Amino acid sequence: MPVQSRSRELGLLTALWIGLTISAGAGVAVYRYSQAAGAFEVEARTLHRVVSQRVDQHDAHLTSLAAILSGPDISIATLRAVADAVLRFYPRITSVEVISFEPAPAVAFATRAPVAGERDPGAVLAMVNGLQPGQAIVSSGTGGAEYDLLKRVPSGALIMSVDGARMIESDVGFPPGTDLVLAGADGREIARVGQETSSYGVLPLFQFEKELGSRSQPLVLKAFRRPSIAEVLSPWTALLIAACAGAGILLSAFLLKERRAAREARQRAQILAHEARLSHAMRVNTLGEMASGIAHELTQPLTAILSQSQAGLRIARAELSTPDEILEVLEANARLARRAGDILARLRAYVSKTTPPPELVALNGMVQDVLELARNDLELRGITLEVDLCPQTPISRIDRVSVEQVLHNLLRNGADAIQSAPRGGHVIRIATRLVAKGATISVRDEGPGIPTHDLPRLFAPFFTTKEGGMGLGLSLSERLVESFGGRITAANHPEGGAEFTLHLPVAASPAREAAE
Repeated sequence: MPVQSRSRELGLLTALWIGLTISAGAGVAVYRYSQAAGAFEVEARTLHRVVSQRVDQHDAHLTSLAAILSGPDISIATLRAVADAVLRFYPRITSVEVISFEPAPAVAFATRAPVAGERDPGAVLAMVNGLQPGQAIVSSGTGGAEYDLLKRVPSGALIMSVDGARMIESDVGFPPGTDLVLAGADGREIARVGQETSSYGVLPLFQFEKELGSRSQPLVLKAFRRPSIAEVLSPWTALLIAACAGAGILLSAFLLKERRAAREARQRAQILAHEARLSHAMRVNTLGEMASGIAHELTQPLTAILSQSQAGLRIARAELSTPDEILEVLEANARLARRAGDILARLRAYVSKTTPPPELVALNGMVQDVLELARNDLELRGITLEVDLCPQTPISRIDRVSVEQVLHNLLRNGADAIQSAPRGGHVIRIATRLVAKGATISVRDEGPGIPTHDLPRLFAPFFTTKEGGMGLGLSLSERLVESFGGRITAANHPEGGAEFTLHLPVAASPAREAAE
């Protein structure tokens, strides 16, 4: 595989791996984010129910204390006992106080020593003055995270102070970084547990906000938490996703490569079978095209045989004939008959489906044989052959029939190119050469040449520039030449036209002597 193609394939696999890793990581992060958001919602709703129950307990305690203060005989001892019990079992309730109306607004009962300036009895009485007996409201309290629950009683006002921070403490195990806020109906923050969540972050904020189920205490519970990236996609999870994605990409690439190799093998087998059939068909077709040349080749020896035979008959009938004269006639007929037999044998091998093994071939002689077969057809087309053979005849171990087929195909292509040109010469030049690494046979025409963009695809199967062509001639020619270690190239000649060159191996010196 070329380095550029391999680099492109590696880059594509890397891009697929990165894309798959990012997609899978995003999918896992979205799933875990939704799981964390669902868990946060469940925890917040659970806390909301718990805080609502605590508010209901406050109402119950306030009602019990108010009942003690509403009787005909008010027992301070009983009030203190109940208030102490409430404070002992419910630490979030910090104090219980009673402020009387008469003779002047003042603290009549308190579970803790009053602090100077902490609460103005007159202001408290003003707040509860418009309430019906037994009605309760929430006030801002004495500061900090506390709020007061006020209720009007016959003797004045009952005050229960509640620590808001303790009231919203969670037993459900919120993760670190969760902020819990208790706010009034007007949005005023009463208490906060945790640090204030930042308004900025990579991931969206988890939020919960809902009013408590109490008419006497219209409070709102809020919860906030911003999840971290490590929470939705830990480094180990990211590494595992990347490893799995890489393994999946490599496995898919391997399976695709195996599948592509199997498909290409089937296609190569089909092409080879088709080329074999086409090769035989081309030979038969070539035989038809060379019919006139064959007739010309055979006519000459047969005419000479007939002439020699007639001369022999005249000599035999003559009274002064000698045996030597008869022998000369018979020897000439034998030579001409062998020549005709060689022509027919070469043609029979050319159109045969069986290909002989490689043999030592003198390239100049083979070229001349091909030209003799094609000369008559080229002359009928008005095309002149110019032959330039190497003085030192190149010897190569090749499949003679295959190379003859390739040369004839190149001659025919050159003739077609010349006749398709609007103007230009009607000459095909064929030459043999000895070069540094072997021998060459070049076929050059004076046609229009080959478009530059078509040169890289010229030997591809089914590619053709001829109208009605099948695109298998040059592909088959390339395969035939490569079967015994040769190769074929194509280029546009600087002086015009196309030039095809067969590069063939050269035999060693002893083999040359045997061939010659």
